[in-house]
Amino acid sequence: MIRSVGHPQNHAWHRSHARNYRRAWFLMAGVIGAALLLYTLGDFSSVAWPVLGTAVLETTYRLALAYGIALIIGITVALLVGWSPYADFFFPFFDVLQNLPSFALIPLFIFFFGFTDRMIIFFAVSSIIWPILFAVLNTIKSAHKDLSDAATIFGARGLKRIPYYLAPLAYPSILTGSIVGIAIGWEAVIGAEIITNIAGFGDFIKTASATGITQASIAGTLAILVIVFVLNRIIWAPLLAESAKRYAE
Repeated sequence: MIRSVGHPQNHAWHRSHARNYRRAWFLMAGVIGAALLLYTLGDFSSVAWPVLGTAVLETTYRLALAYGIALIIGITVALLVGWSPYADFFFPFFDVLQNLPSFALIPLFIFFFGFTDRMIIFFAVSSIIWPILFAVLNTIKSAHKDLSDAATIFGARGLKRIPYYLAPLAYPSILTGSIVGIAIGWEAVIGAEIITNIAGFGDFIKTASATGITQASIAGTLAILVIVFVLNRIIWAPLLAESAKRYAE
């Protein structure tokens, strides 16, 4: 890939990014502060916080494991297929698979894995994998031929082509595909927990909301919002910023 060089606009971009970064943290600090104030005043006194914490950790664990599996499979398949002469054949095949209604497949996953953690994890994998796979495939297919020729000239041939050309080329797409995949993954894991009554955040919210909007359901929603925000700011935002700084179109 081509590294970006110093440019006056880079400084403006960094200043804008820093302002947005601070604004987002101030907003989340306000949300957390409001939640702590409500808790102090007793508005969340009926919430079983240990149960909520355990439920959130179980869901986050399943999502993290599902993302890791989907990331490895998605990148591997995309790099191998995108590099091969059969990319045009597999592309519509993958497109059909990704358009299958995901939650309609839950009975199939239950049949093979039962009402277990593995069922939820592999069901989430089947949802997370597609944004990553297609983001990488599209990048490889749309890459300029000049970049491919340059990589060949500098020795990126055979299997060396994957780590020295295709992987760096696809890095920004891996990030964007991962962000979309993680968002879909939250929905997949929580939805599967709600449907199957397997212990986790989805089951916690389902139980807490059985009689309407309750303190427990509000607390659970705030907890997930905080986790999603913190992960975005600590992991994805820095990686995207580094990618934008390091690589040029």
